[in-house]
Amino acid sequence: MEERVRTLFVYDADSMVALDSDELSSAADALVVQTAHSVSEALDRLTTDAFDCVLSTYQLPDEDGVAFLSHIRDFDTDLPFVLYTHSGSEQIASDAISTGVSEYIRNDPDTDQTETVASRLLAVASETPGDSEAKVRELTEATDDVLWLISADWDEVLFVNSAYSRVWGQPEAKLRDDPRAFLEAVHPEDRPRAEKAVNRLRAGESVEIELRVDSTEESQRRVSIQAEPIFDADGNVRRIAGASREVTEQRLRQRRLGEQQQMVQSIFDAIPDVLYTFDTHSTLLRWNDQLEAETGYDADEIEEMIVTDFVPADEVEKIATSFQSIIEDRRSVTVESAFETSDGERVPFEFTGAPLEDADGSLRGVTGVGRNISNRKERERRFEAVFNNTYQFTGIMSPDGTLLEINQTAIEFAGRSRETLVGQKIWDAYWFQSNETAKRTAREAVETARREELFREQISVQGADREAVIDFSVRPVVDDSGNIELLIAEGRDITRLSEREQQLDVTNRFLRHNIRNKLTIIQGHASVIEEADDDQLQSYGNRILMAATDLDGSAEMARNIHDVIEADPTPKRVNLAGQIEKAVSDVGDEYPEANLPVDSPESVTVASLPSLHEALGELLRVVFRDTTISNPTAKVTVTQDESITLEITTVDGGLSSIEQEVLAGEIDLNQIRHPQGLGIWYVYWHVWYSGGRVTIDGNDVRIHFPES
Repeated sequence: MEERVRTLFVYDADSMVALDSDELSSAADALVVQTAHSVSEALDRLTTDAFDCVLSTYQLPDEDGVAFLSHIRDFDTDLPFVLYTHSGSEQIASDAISTGVSEYIRNDPDTDQTETVASRLLAVASETPGDSEAKVRELTEATDDVLWLISADWDEVLFVNSAYSRVWGQPEAKLRDDPRAFLEAVHPEDRPRAEKAVNRLRAGESVEIELRVDSTEESQRRVSIQAEPIFDADGNVRRIAGASREVTEQRLRQRRLGEQQQMVQSIFDAIPDVLYTFDTHSTLLRWNDQLEAETGYDADEIEEMIVTDFVPADEVEKIATSFQSIIEDRRSVTVESAFETSDGERVPFEFTGAPLEDADGSLRGVTGVGRNISNRKERERRFEAVFNNTYQFTGIMSPDGTLLEINQTAIEFAGRSRETLVGQKIWDAYWFQSNETAKRTAREAVETARREELFREQISVQGADREAVIDFSVRPVVDDSGNIELLIAEGRDITRLSEREQQLDVTNRFLRHNIRNKLTIIQGHASVIEEADDDQLQSYGNRILMAATDLDGSAEMARNIHDVIEADPTPKRVNLAGQIEKAVSDVGDEYPEANLPVDSPESVTVASLPSLHEALGELLRVVFRDTTISNPTAKVTVTQDESITLEITTVDGGLSSIEQEVLAGEIDLNQIRHPQGLGIWYVYWHVWYSGGRVTIDGNDVRIHFPES
């Protein structure tokens, strides 16, 4: 009698499940299916009864299927577990495989999978750790290479080890479901070659190919594939076996070696420095013309000299000790010293020497380079004078965020030695250890600067005796080729300023809240007075109501201005035509009788705040405010020449003289002279933060934007 396979089927009783437990039992005589409807119930059943395997859906009422599998693996590493899921997520498949799933079955809603699931349940239940496949997998899991076996028609994956997911960036289950899924991970430009390789293998040819994998990475990973067809007795392709190996590092090393060789050749072809070679007795063997140019000695004189004849007397011991280290330790040494020229002038130089060996490894002498560092020394003196005499924190980093230098202000704030700070990543440095936000911000700043963008944000940092809020920025420094050479980090202590801003913000919010509440009361009472029978009272009520409404509008505009300034008012790339369209639409709804023609290119990009349309709408409202005609016109024109100009032309209305002065930035406010409302200031701040300017000619207002 065939041995029964007791299976626990776990699913949410309140959800729609494509499988039925009774139908599963009927699909195979050896299959006995019992059910549970939650993880907790299933774990109770497994600890009190014996089952040969578990079938579980992913969606369960108390935990998901992968978490359920993890609980099982805590007490039984061998119990077969089949995950049945409708979502088909690669992440779910990857998580399930890494947790130890035996089989991963994706639900196909258009197909009755009862017999398929029953067959797989019997198959996984019959497998034991001693099976040959398990032994093979144990061996194949010991290698970093992907080992795979595919049917001759490339329709079924017969075997693949877990290295596949690491090398190809896909879960094994995805390849098992679709043997051609690996093509999705191949760089689009390499896919045609990969498809040709598949066809060649199916035709019985051996293949050796290298492909780029994962087109989203900055530096492409490379995978080398070797595959062979396996033939049956009749010479037909029976299956295809292969191995895939990541060779990214090998190719990178080869490229670096080639670059280094090219760099060395370029140095010797065009280097302006002194090149020299001398033997173990300090006698010069060869040198380039630059040695003669720098020292003033001719070739005949140099032939009679030894190395120490070129340096000042007080530097001889240091030079001799350095060169002795090269000879005895067989290592490269760099030392700063000086050349003493033929006329006695002392010239700062940096010397780098390395052992010169014969083919058999015996030491011949020393070869090296001498570089004139007079200009560098002068720059260092100037840099030191500026770098360490500023009140703000300053640091210099390599492009990967490693601190190369920090100024004295930052060192004193940290209360640490320079040696403990330099050499580590900035986010690991002492200042950023007070909270995770600071560490995350420092890392983000480096990543942003590496994209050749300026990073700037306010963060809290840790000092030796206090915390401080700093205006933190990181900007890239590029070389003449446009490559990032250094990152400059700066921090300006704005602790007191931040505290004042918080205090002002609280005050501002309090005033806005109370003004709004009081205005509501005033407007309510004014409306009652306006409805009185007395004409004079009605007039008073109307005036009060209008004044309260104007004041409410001013309070709202003040809030808008505060929001613009409080947010990061950094100009961004915006489509001016789109901003004009929004502004004209909003104002047209308020002034339906107005005529607002627009003459603008469909798309013109400027640097401005994203809320530019609100400011343009406010400018049009100010223009229409004092119009005396029933159908006012304001034409909006955009021209693009040396700069981008937006012009608003009106026949009637326009701006008062003081509003013109505000927009032009020429206003000198005092207690008795100010514009009628805050709206004109809202427009001015938008233009100001955009880096633009305003000119006015009669009723024509022109806003000149910088190009983005």
